[in-house]
Amino acid sequence: MSKNHVVLAEQNPNTHFEQEVMIVRLSQVLLVGKMSNEERASLHFERGVLYDSLGLWGLARYDFTQALALQPKMASVYNYLGLYLLLEEDYDGALEAFNTVFELDSSYDYTHLNRGLNFYYVGRYHLAQQDFLQFYQADTKDPYRVLWLYLNEQKLKPQEAQTNLVERAKGLSEDFWGTHIVQYYLGHISVEELQQRASKFAENSQQYAEILTETYFYLAKQKLNVGLVDEAAALFKLAMANQVYNFVEYRFAAFELMELKPVQTEDEKEEKRAVTKAIVF
Repeated sequence: MSKNHVVLAEQNPNTHFEQEVMIVRLSQVLLVGKMSNEERASLHFERGVLYDSLGLWGLARYDFTQALALQPKMASVYNYLGLYLLLEEDYDGALEAFNTVFELDSSYDYTHLNRGLNFYYVGRYHLAQQDFLQFYQADTKDPYRVLWLYLNEQKLKPQEAQTNLVERAKGLSEDFWGTHIVQYYLGHISVEELQQRASKFAENSQQYAEILTETYFYLAKQKLNVGLVDEAAALFKLAMANQVYNFVEYRFAAFELMELKPVQTEDEKEEKRAVTKAIVF
């Protein structure tokens, strides 16, 4: 994590073996099995979640779309589709999907995070604050909820952000790795100590990959917020290098890197969306 010491988790080609086997089994059942629309929709959704965890987002989106065609009131499907639309910069489409989630299931907690991210990335920080705050209040021990509130407050009310972070940090659980990231943000530990803690906290290589994905992402956000764009970009790339595809930090490391590229024209963006939809649908 320090400038002269890049750390990545060990990659094992068999890490995703179980997910791959499950995809094969679900695919066989979907091909030959006789079942109700509700059962078929559930299997498409389950396979979509597996594809998503492997970074096969186009295939995941296809399955989620199939599930929705069979069961139009699956809130969890709208949550995933909204996230994909957000990552494509279709902010209006994403907002509509997230709002639909709440219409179908008002208790769907993580959609507050996702809709908050949608507002955050279009600069509507006041609306993002409402969602991030509700997400935080549902579990005040979760450091990742605290971190997103802090990042948003740096934009919305920077004079209060650090004070609020100090106060919220008092109730965090040590069971979450993110609590150590908060301690780093507060200046209580150095990046070198954060690195040492990461290797001790992880129980296996997969958990280490997850820890590094989170850590590099929030380090990158810190660098970006003080204008160190090149350092931020390098850290976002490191967050992605650990290949934890279904973590919000992986998804938005890719998104942040896309945002750092030269500005696309509206025609280029529309062409990109059209290609994606042609592949998926």
